[in-house]
Amino acid sequence: MSLNISFDHVIHYINDAHELKDEWLNKGFHAVEGGRHEHRGSYNTLLHFGIEYIEFLAIDDFERFKRVGAQDVKDSPFYAIGDDQFEEGFYKVCIRTRNLDELAERFRKKGLQVNGPVPLSRKRPDGTLLEWSLLFVGDETSDLPLPFFIDWEETDDERIAGLKDANVIHPHEAGNTSITGFTMAVHDAKQTVNNWAKWFELDVEEPVFDETLNATVYTLNLPGAKLHFAEPQGNGLVQDTLTTRGERPFELRLHNANNVSSFTTKGAHYSISGGNNNA
Repeated sequence: MSLNISFDHVIHYINDAHELKDEWLNKGFHAVEGGRHEHRGSYNTLLHFGIEYIEFLAIDDFERFKRVGAQDVKDSPFYAIGDDQFEEGFYKVCIRTRNLDELAERFRKKGLQVNGPVPLSRKRPDGTLLEWSLLFVGDETSDLPLPFFIDWEETDDERIAGLKDANVIHPHEAGNTSITGFTMAVHDAKQTVNNWAKWFELDVEEPVFDETLNATVYTLNLPGAKLHFAEPQGNGLVQDTLTTRGERPFELRLHNANNVSSFTTKGAHYSISGGNNNA
């Protein structure tokens, strides 16, 4: 039986989530206020492309965060942000599922460290409470952060309907846009992709050489967005990421036929391509 998982969102940690929201608004994208994680002293703004989205996460109460958030379980995004000395950039991929208990058991059998499921919540701007559960996994032999898993405790159709009613999902002035892939810098792409394929039961594509990144790239077919693992073959963005931050996610790939661009902001690289939607 397959794991029944799909890409949900990626965390881009920044010092000021409102500033990055405004930056995307100025580009013609519909970004919104998210809400507060009261217990952890953090808040977010959101940029949705259908059900998949980017979470711009920031901390506005460092005393509370260092007491609670930075002491979170080792493989959580909050722990990773504190452990990385609050470096701006991408942190973790979040994968959506409906059965965290089953995943937890299967990951334990595969030798991964498992924490959770953990119930969480935050307040929306209108004061309503949003609740969900998370599962964290880790691998002691790798420096690359593994994904974490979320159960929104509702079907995708129910979630989309609610997000549209709340005006979180809304057409972008810049045109129809979708997340197509997420790229991580690694020292050994073949070994890493084989490990992830085994753990998360995903198909692997044939490797390709990416001239723009100057890297050999292996790809996993995760429903909702492909996961790319880039091994540098010389100087470039991948090598720079490994030198400055180690094995880390660094690039989000999007598709928009009318708005082709590539830019780096707040420690994260965004690549928006046109043409056929096949990142």
